[in-house]
Amino acid sequence: MKVAVRRLVLVAAPVLMLGAAGCSIQEQTQRWYSADNGINAEAGDIGLRNVQVVSDGDGTATVIATLTNRGDNDDELAEVLIGDVPAELADGPLDLPVRGVADLGPDADRVDGFDVDTVPGYTVSVEFRFENAPRTTVQALVRPAEGAYAEALPAQPAPDQEEPTDAPTGAPTETPADEPTEQPTGTATP
Repeated sequence: MKVAVRRLVLVAAPVLMLGAAGCSIQEQTQRWYSADNGINAEAGDIGLRNVQVVSDGDGTATVIATLTNRGDNDDELAEVLIGDVPAELADGPLDLPVRGVADLGPDADRVDGFDVDTVPGYTVSVEFRFENAPRTTVQALVRPAEGAYAEALPAQPAPDQEEPTDAPTGAPTETPADEPTEQPTGTATP
C-alpha cells in the first residue's frame, strides 16, 4: 500500500505545482481591458498616453491624448501630423513642464486636423514633434464622432453667405401715383 500512495503523490505533485504556478501570473492579457483604448508610446522622457483620433470621416479630425514629461527639462509639443497633414494646435506650441501633464482633446488643448484622410474604425499615423524629445509616430485608432465623442470635433465655420446685389435693402418704397390707395372691402354693391 505504501507504493500506491507514493505513486499517487508523485503523480499529483506536478499537477498541483502547475495549477498553483498559473495562479500567480499577472500578465496584461489576463486582466480586463477595453480593446479600443488608445495607443501608448514613449518619446524620450515624454509619455504619450491613450492616443486616439476622433473623425467625422469627411476630413475633420481631433487628436485626443495625454502627454507626461518625466524628464529633468521642460519641453514643448511643437507640431502634430495626422497622416501627412499638419494639424492645428489651437493655442500654439504646448508647454510640457518638468513632471507636468498636458491633455489634448475637445475639453483641453485642441489639436485639430482638416482635410485629413481618416476613416472611423481604421488607424491613422499620428506624428508628434517636440522641441527636445525625439519625433514619435503612432498608429492611432480613429473613432467616429458619435456617442461620448459627438462634440469632440471643432465647430465648422459657417460658409460665407453673400447677399444678392439685386435684393431690396429693406427701405420702404413709395406707392406709384396711378394705383389706388384704398383696399377693397370685399362687399359688392347692387
